[in-house]
Amino acid sequence: MGPNILIVGLGLIGGSIGLALQGSPAVNQIIGSDRDPLVVEKALKLGAIDTAASLETGAKKADIIILCTPISTFPDIIAAIRNDLKPGTIITDAASTKYQVMEMFAHLPEQVFAVGGHPMAGGEAPGIINADKYLFENAVYVLTPAPGTPDEITAKLMAVLKTTGADMLIMEAARHDEITAAISHIPHIAASALVSLTHGERDKLNMAAGGFRDTTRIASSDPVLWRQILFSNREPVIEGLDEFIDILNGIRHLLRENNETELYRILEEARQIRSEIPQVRKGLLPGFVDVICIVPDKPGIIGNLGNIMGAENINIVDLEILHVRDGDGGTIRIGVPSADKAILAVEALKKHAVKAWVR
Repeated sequence: MGPNILIVGLGLIGGSIGLALQGSPAVNQIIGSDRDPLVVEKALKLGAIDTAASLETGAKKADIIILCTPISTFPDIIAAIRNDLKPGTIITDAASTKYQVMEMFAHLPEQVFAVGGHPMAGGEAPGIINADKYLFENAVYVLTPAPGTPDEITAKLMAVLKTTGADMLIMEAARHDEITAAISHIPHIAASALVSLTHGERDKLNMAAGGFRDTTRIASSDPVLWRQILFSNREPVIEGLDEFIDILNGIRHLLRENNETELYRILEEARQIRSEIPQVRKGLLPGFVDVICIVPDKPGIIGNLGNIMGAENINIVDLEILHVRDGDGGTIRIGVPSADKAILAVEALKKHAVKAWVR
């Protein structure tokens, strides 16, 4: 019999974890706890949890507890349940930063095991109503076990979480935060700064094309959530910002000195490094091959592409609309698993009069 799982916080992430674990032989029962009774009711109706319980009652029953609430709530939750935890209980979380979390988990009772967690997936629409069973499919899910955590404990948690379809990765908490500062937190600050650079001037906003919208998309995220994330990872973010500012100052100096040669070198180096980033969906996934196609602007065209790929047994790993020309057509990028599949996809698309090529 699998473990009993307590999910604390039944929003987008907690609800999605519950849905993804439902029916798994690795799980016995999914218990849900949330301070909002309406959210609990929705979670039960959606099937994200099997039963609801108070925080303390759920903790007594649980073998694994997953905290899916804001980091600021963790100390109070730990204080509320510490006397109800069974020996051998595993506590994990879903927060975006890990070092601060692991410091909080250090205050857990002996014989209770702490393994930090970060599923690198999410959505722009929050709340249990937007929970998605497939949210973690092929996403990287980072675990940061506390020092001294037995391997069998980490393996037990991994066996459960792998049933969500996630790709599990283990690393130290400090290393995790250093990486996320560089690839997530500082880019968010940069996006917000670029938006601020427009000063909200209507002419600038009206002329903002796809490149600006793509670069600044993450600036639309919840500022309350991001304030918490940035302060919970403050030191790595500050260090990264110092380096980022130095790079920008260097580029400004090259422009003032009219040094085209060195500026070209920096831009080319960045282009080369950018080309080495694996094509991703929801995290740090292995690379896939891009097929580019030009399609007419008409209802159902995305579905038609899916039908063409499905008829050839080609899985669409990633899909992106690159350009849209209203009333004329658009360019779409389809990510497929391999070069062979990409060639097959192009042939299939051409048979249906769709201009396509492998990028």
